[in-house]
Amino acid sequence: MNREQVDQLFVRHRDPVFRFLRRFVRDRGAAEDLTQETFLRALGASYTANGQERAWVFQVARNLARDHLRAHARAPLTAELNEHAGSSSDASLALELDSALATLADDDREVFLLKEIGGLAYSEIAVACGLTPDAVRSRLHRARLALRKQLT
Repeated sequence: MNREQVDQLFVRHRDPVFRFLRRFVRDRGAAEDLTQETFLRALGASYTANGQERAWVFQVARNLARDHLRAHARAPLTAELNEHAGSSSDASLALELDSALATLADDDREVFLLKEIGGLAYSEIAVACGLTPDAVRSRLHRARLALRKQLT
């Protein structure tokens, strides 16, 4: 990809990619590094745009996050509170959500975060994860049920 294409991808997708990575790896510093690495990889890629740019960027981010988690044994829960959480009830809810997300299987958490944090469509998640859209629906449904159970 050329520099201009990567700059456009960066402007459009930097924040959602960072939020996805922050929740997935549960480490703000690592998420920042992985976000940068995602777009550095895009700069060196021979990818040609075909309308699936967002799914492709998230696929790169997802693969980097999985590699990071494999390389660094999963750290104990260190809640990354939302910067906008102003009250103690917001902080408590953020901790509760972080704990509930940590109980999900990696594959289910990944699909949930791509949908809810990344804002990807089922078809984009399918491309990013190498799944069928039906498998995405199934994993997302399973994740939502598990989270509902944990949070009630």
